[in-house]
Formats: sequence, C-alpha cells, structure tokens
Amino acid sequence: MKLLRRKLLVSSFLVASVCAAPGALASAAQTSLQLKTSVEDVNGVREIESGNYNAGIRKTEAALAKTTIDSRRAPLLNNLCVAHVASGNAASAESACDQAVKTANNKAIALNNRAIFKCANGEPAACHQDLKQANDLASHNRLISKNFALIADNALVVKQ
Repeated sequence: MKLLRRKLLVSSFLVASVCAAPGALASAAQTSLQLKTSVEDVNGVREIESGNYNAGIRKTEAALAKTTIDSRRAPLLNNLCVAHVASGNAASAESACDQAVKTANNKAIALNNRAIFKCANGEPAACHQDLKQANDLASHNRLISKNFALIADNALVVKQ
C-alpha cells in the first residue's frame, strides 16, 4: 500500500499587523502578516487550515498527549500556536508558540509564528527580533522574508 504524502502546504493565515494595539489578534488591517502551519500531515492540521480552530486544537492536543518525542511534538506545537493566534487566544498562543520554538529543529517557521503573535499582542521589539532571527535562519523562505519586509517597510516596530 502506497502512503500518500501531502505536498508543501501553501495555505497560510492572515493576522493583522497592528503592533501598536495590544489585543488586536484577529482584527483587520491594511497589511497582514502570515502564519504558517507545519508541512507535516499531523492530527488537527486540516481543521486548523480550514478555520475550524476548536476541532483542530482538540485533535492537536490529543496527539500531543500521546508523544514525548520532540521531533513529533514540534509540528503539533507549531500548529497549536497558529490555531491559538488565529482564534485570538493570547494566553494559550504564547505558551504554544514558545514551546514550538523550543522544540523545533527548523526554528524559522516557529519563530515567524511567535513573532506574529508578539506583534499582534503589542510587543513590536520582540516581534522584530523573532522575525529577524527567522529571516537569518531561512532568508530563502518567501513567507518569512515578506513578513520581515512588512515589519521593516511599514515601520511597525518602534526604532530604538
């Protein structure tokens, strides 16, 4: 029996890039930063990508409860971060995003997602720092490069 693998996931989520307004997690803005789910076809990812965050979170948390191996937890934690950011659950998003960065082998996407959470949560300097690190790690990644350019071009981060 042949296993089917999903191709690179192009679907992304838009989050308002209003860094000056804490709590603006799901509001609309002129420019948007993009979150990215994992490329792995793990439990809950399809629900999260389709906007059914509650079901995606339930499935992802159930899968996380069954594994202690970081390489298997990393994509689940990344998706959990995306779901909580996109649904506006700041407390859960912060925890999931921090854990995703801590466990990821390829930290660029996890850093990108945590940066967007920080930006939307009113932490522009931390947002810029995470996006810069993500861009340094994966400057070839168009999504990350675009997000980093949006932050710099739109002066969303207060210059120090």
